[in-house]
Amino acid sequence: MADKPNVIVAALLLGCVGVFAIMAQPILVEVLVAREGLDGGVAATITAVEALGTALGPVLAMAWMQRVSWRVAAVIALLAVIGGNAASTVVGDTSVLMALRFLVGLLGEGTAFALAIAIIGGTSNKDRNFAFLIAAQVMLGVLFFLVLPLPREAGIEGVMWPLAGLAVTALLTVGWVPQPLAGGHGHGAAAAQNASSAPAFAALGVMLVWCTGLGAVWAFIKLIGVELTCAGCDEQAKAAAAIAVGQALGLSTALAVAGALAAAALADRFGRILPVTVALLMQFAMVMLLRGEMGWLQFAVTAATFQAFWNLTGPYVMGTVALGDGTGKVSLLMPTAQIGGFFLGPTIVSAFLGQGADLGTANVVGGSCFLLALALFIPVARHIGQRHTATTPA
Repeated sequence: MADKPNVIVAALLLGCVGVFAIMAQPILVEVLVAREGLDGGVAATITAVEALGTALGPVLAMAWMQRVSWRVAAVIALLAVIGGNAASTVVGDTSVLMALRFLVGLLGEGTAFALAIAIIGGTSNKDRNFAFLIAAQVMLGVLFFLVLPLPREAGIEGVMWPLAGLAVTALLTVGWVPQPLAGGHGHGAAAAQNASSAPAFAALGVMLVWCTGLGAVWAFIKLIGVELTCAGCDEQAKAAAAIAVGQALGLSTALAVAGALAAAALADRFGRILPVTVALLMQFAMVMLLRGEMGWLQFAVTAATFQAFWNLTGPYVMGTVALGDGTGKVSLLMPTAQIGGFFLGPTIVSAFLGQGADLGTANVVGGSCFLLALALFIPVARHIGQRHTATTPA
């Protein structure tokens, strides 16, 4: 049943809802600053708190995944997103909005993401179906940059209502969500496997550090783009530049799908260490180039290159976590590590902005995390690879 096309479609829609906090983050930050009048650090903190809630959702799901009907959980998650987004359009207090976005992430987006991972993890062709999920999420990001906010003159409601609409679409497919298998891994079996989980947790730590760097840059990428392409402009020119930058990011995100396709084509032909080393160094180089002044085309090319190597890195890091996971449970925390990084990155940058730093801080934090992730990844990947070789029957 899990391999039926309609089941995959339901999982893809849930997975797309699960990445709202990441994919819509740059647009929402720009809208909160330019149209709602919030400080850049405050705006980024609101979206970072939503990412934190989304990161905690899969952790919470581990406690109920084998006890609650997945269809019921999907309905609750999607209604939380729809209702929370609707309420966000009328909330005037920043603290209340922050709390509301956290709950949307925890009960809505995080739960939907966990369900998507669990459904696809139960299919026979996991690699293909996870590739479909990544492609769907990337294309969702393209769509966001091209059309949000709707309408153009709208404030936060121009972002929240379209996202709620996508959740409504996902709600229509809840009947295709499969039911969980009874039982699950017992505590004794899990305890027996604890020692073999350590390498997977180490790889998960690498993912967290890497995604912290991504989050630091991604949350501010639209503001950075406006600053780079429209330095010294008046407010009207900046508004036009924001639209152009959004189009550039949409185009670059679409082109960056090539990174994931390259990872699929290369597979383990060159191992994991070489491609990840090249990819992380290229990400470092690109964020260091996002400085000074540049034209629209240069910004678009730099952003596309950055995102292409971002998408190339992901499959290898995820594969390393899975290869080192002797229990099958650590892999379920990959969304938590990914989105947790997208919470930590903007939070760190926002703290510096609150002390008077400029947007260049995002580049520095991001680049530093990429280098640290590389330094950690090489020994972890080597250890996991050697252990896997030693335990694989000849």
